[in-house]
Amino acid sequence: MLTVEQILTQLNTDDISFLPREAIEQAILQQEAITPALLTIIENVVKDPQSIDGTPAFTYALYLLAEFREKRAYPLIVKYFGELGLEDEALDPTGDIVTEDLKSILASVCNGDFGLIKQLIEDQKVNIFVRSAALSSLVILYNNNQLSRKDLVNYIETHIDRCLEEQDDPCFVGCLVSISCAIHPEELYEKFITCFDRNLIDKQMINESDLDRWMQMDKEKVIVELKENRKWQFINDVISEIEWWACFHPERYSPKNLSSISDSPTTKVGRNDLCPCGSGKKYKKCCLH
Repeated sequence: MLTVEQILTQLNTDDISFLPREAIEQAILQQEAITPALLTIIENVVKDPQSIDGTPAFTYALYLLAEFREKRAYPLIVKYFGELGLEDEALDPTGDIVTEDLKSILASVCNGDFGLIKQLIEDQKVNIFVRSAALSSLVILYNNNQLSRKDLVNYIETHIDRCLEEQDDPCFVGCLVSISCAIHPEELYEKFITCFDRNLIDKQMINESDLDRWMQMDKEKVIVELKENRKWQFINDVISEIEWWACFHPERYSPKNLSSISDSPTTKVGRNDLCPCGSGKKYKKCCLH
């Protein structure tokens, strides 16, 4: 069995092509002993964001603490991601965590306390992708019976009403509509259409036709598919969440394999990459949401 110090050393490897599987497995077995050290890793990066470049273990700490449902990590994670800055490049130090799994991480560590998540959503000084992830985390909480449909719809409606009264980032309004489609928000359809009519929504993210396609689907089927969709779940198994990452499979990204990227359902596409759907748009402006 590895010691806590040995686990941390392996998690802090600079070799991004190496998945420290044994260290992660040992960390899970030694949850109580290693949790304080993982919290310290997060806390140190929050205090000195520049130190993240020399702290590869930060990423593993996020996922492990999420699997542990560690509420003490909640305010630290919110503070770090809430202060990243508005520019897209602010997300670069953490790769695609924000657009891939921050929603699941937030939902996993909040333990039913939605306050800090809502702060992220409502603060227009927070990066748009972080706000979107925070909003998505509420869908995960609904999907896992920690938030009622009525409360979720009412919360989304409150934001739509606010957006109709005062300007917000069109990308955020697009996120509101796109994410809402996951729960088949028939109650909000007319207000969404009003947002489109007033040009409040970035139509590269979702347009009226996209919304109508969702609304034409069977509501019960949409809800069932949401329940079964791995994308809308807590972090339950760190290794299964990250073992498919492109950095751990460089052979898949050799020049001869890049041409098949759009045919692979498990390919990890960065937010600034061209969307695999073939639209010619960046992923963040197309199928990301």
